[in-house]
Amino acid sequence: MSKTITEQKVLKKLGIPDFRHMTKDKVVSFASMLPKMDPEVAKKALEQFPEFAASAKEIVSYFKETIDKGFAANNDSVQSFYRTCDNIIATLEKQLEDGELTFEEKSILIDKMISLAAMKSAKDTENKRFIIDTIKTAAGFLSFVVLIGACLLGLQTDAVAAPTSDTSDDPYSPDDVVAV
Repeated sequence: MSKTITEQKVLKKLGIPDFRHMTKDKVVSFASMLPKMDPEVAKKALEQFPEFAASAKEIVSYFKETIDKGFAANNDSVQSFYRTCDNIIATLEKQLEDGELTFEEKSILIDKMISLAAMKSAKDTENKRFIIDTIKTAAGFLSFVVLIGACLLGLQTDAVAAPTSDTSDDPYSPDDVVAV
């Protein structure tokens, strides 16, 4: 069985005297410790930091904005590379139209065009790998946030659950039912 993190260890790792002093920048560190925490410590911490859900939402929004900017910059870079390759290929095509070129010179130009096409293909593969890796990272992060949200909802459900009544006088109490 794995050792759970105590309240004092969590506070020490976060560098705060108590959970009421938790700031938005400490939320991610705190959240990453949740699975290792004693459940009672996690409940106590989350009760003392009611803005956790709002902070988590803000972090997700910032994360999405960062990913969007990364995708846009990546797209600009890739498109610029493609335009450069296309311009070079167009220049080589014009040179191929020169009727005074030897077969060897034409072969060299064609080889350069093939090389550029291969470079474009490699860039496309690299771009797709970047997109897939980013999506995997985002999915992992969002799954983690959803897990934390589920924990919070679970805590809130426990906090507002209706008290159970004493059913000892109830002739149809589930306690009196005998399994057949």
